[in-house]
Amino acid sequence: MGIAGKTFCLLLAGVIVLLWNTSALAKVLYVSPDGNDLNDGTSWAGAKRSVTAALQAARAGDRIWVRYGVYEERITLKDGVSLYGGFRGTEQTLSERPSFPRSSPDPYETVLDGQQGGSVVTTPSSASQTYRLDGFTVRNGKSDNGGGLYCVGLAAIRLVVANCTISGNVANEWGGGVYCNNASPTLTNCTISGNTANYDGGGVFCDDNSSPTLTNCTISQNTANGSGGGVRCYFSSPTLTNCTISGNTANHYGGGVNCASSSPKLTNCTISGNTANHDGGGVYCYSSSPTLTNCTISGNAANGGGGGVGCGYSSPMLTNCTIMNNVALDGAGVYCSNRSKPTFVSCVVTRNGAVRYGGGLFCQDSSPHLRSSILIHNTALVGGGVRSVSSQPDLTSCTIAHNAADLDAGAMASDGGGSVVNTLIAFNTSGVYYSAGAPATFHHNCVWGNDAHNYSGIPDPTGTDGNISTDPRMVACHLLPGSPCINAGDNNAVGSDWKDFDGEPRVGGGQVDIGADEFYAPIVQGWITFSDYVGTPPPFVPFELRAGSTEVKQILVDLDGSFVVPGVPVGAFALSVKPLSYLRRTVDVDTSAGSVLGLQLELVNGDIDGDNEVTLFDFGRLVAAFGSAPGNENWDARADLDGDEEVTLFDFGILVQNFGQIGDD
Repeated sequence: MGIAGKTFCLLLAGVIVLLWNTSALAKVLYVSPDGNDLNDGTSWAGAKRSVTAALQAARAGDRIWVRYGVYEERITLKDGVSLYGGFRGTEQTLSERPSFPRSSPDPYETVLDGQQGGSVVTTPSSASQTYRLDGFTVRNGKSDNGGGLYCVGLAAIRLVVANCTISGNVANEWGGGVYCNNASPTLTNCTISGNTANYDGGGVFCDDNSSPTLTNCTISQNTANGSGGGVRCYFSSPTLTNCTISGNTANHYGGGVNCASSSPKLTNCTISGNTANHDGGGVYCYSSSPTLTNCTISGNAANGGGGGVGCGYSSPMLTNCTIMNNVALDGAGVYCSNRSKPTFVSCVVTRNGAVRYGGGLFCQDSSPHLRSSILIHNTALVGGGVRSVSSQPDLTSCTIAHNAADLDAGAMASDGGGSVVNTLIAFNTSGVYYSAGAPATFHHNCVWGNDAHNYSGIPDPTGTDGNISTDPRMVACHLLPGSPCINAGDNNAVGSDWKDFDGEPRVGGGQVDIGADEFYAPIVQGWITFSDYVGTPPPFVPFELRAGSTEVKQILVDLDGSFVVPGVPVGAFALSVKPLSYLRRTVDVDTSAGSVLGLQLELVNGDIDGDNEVTLFDFGRLVAAFGSAPGNENWDARADLDGDEEVTLFDFGILVQNFGQIGDD
């Protein structure tokens, strides 16, 4: 063997020995409230008393197991050391630790209490290996930045935080719960709640090129005296997936999320019940390009513009998002200004209410682009659906329906400019109003059935450039067989990869349809009766199509319970539905002869626990929530059977009436 070969063998042997020694030396250290820091910490019986002592004794590769209890200390994590909490104090393997998520109150809660003496948890100055914080409650910290968790520098990219609750912390400046500066930790299955920042980022602050990844996290009830009650991004690009951002408050901009010069990515997230004193109750972006996909932005409020989404000098991209039940002074659903260029693809903007202008969308000095999107049941003083000022809105293949304005332009009010193509505008309190002349482009639209007028401020273009004014035969924003909007649009206005708001390909029959829906036969059309329900029905209901395999579709349901299920198979199959606290209803459908119209689905109420029968377990859930309303600690939305936002004897009456009933398979 040559010198090179011998050298390689020696190096390989050295690596093997090093790896073996590292594995052999790696150990578990134990911490318990009844331990002693003079112990070696190598067993539960010989546990150390403090987490700090265990960290000092640990080396890279070690794990620290912490028994439940309260530890009044502030810690600095260590390179390569994994810190686990939530143990009973008898486990011999990590898998024996009680699993997460846990019930509340957690009998095995392991608390790191900072006693308001600084950040509770701090990352090390450098790290070459992954280190972990798992299964802790981090509370009562107070510092200039990051009262709960303080992450600074490239070392934080190695940090994994899982199954943690970060709550009740305060930052004098930024990041009440979590502060990241040039840091990109990973947080999974965490709750960040009840934190406060005197400046920005009540829950999380991402600063200076930070890209943290948050998955399955809840960011709730945080407060910022500045901006970003839940999350504040500054020159950063966090990624949030399957997260809930709710009940946060900002005194300035962005009750839920605020981003400046940033590009956050949110996927499958819910942003609800947040409040901003200025703009952007749910989301506010300034000079930013956030991307939101499959998100729900609902029940947010802004005293200024943008109850759901507000943007200035920004280009947000929203795809398959629902923006609903938001309120604001202007632009209750969406507010864009200062040369913003937001894009909305296959989005639903519904049930938003503006005090003044633009219930669904308000744009000023902006160029919003809406494609295959729906604006329905929005309200405002002027421009129930859309209010455009000095802007160039581009609406292509959209549906604007059932919007209302107290003064004028139930559908759309504009001072001119922009483009409206392949768009269906119907059943609004009034149609389109242009105060300064026609838009630059207006063709292949259907404008019909608007109460006060279809057009105002411009000559009626019906019969020219493909514009029609005929009953669109539409239910729940879907076209019915025989609709004049089928194959009546302009193919040149759509891209080859475009889809309608259901996700079906555009240009289904040789020529694109007018509106957000592309008609494909057969369909199933019908009505759902939500029995014993006085509230507003949910805008989307999951339908199961059972034809060999089961496909679940989220179907838009109108206020009267009407629905259309598109893309159904030809032949016999079962259709099943189980929304809210209702028992499952399953019916057989046969589309061999074409679309099925007029299907009636009457649902039975009372299944609070979701097991598809009304039993004493449902009574137990209702008793636990009795007397509550939204915002109360014991509030349970499923127990509010009649939908009046309080749990009362009327809900008990519904349970008694339907007791013992069982839903369909």
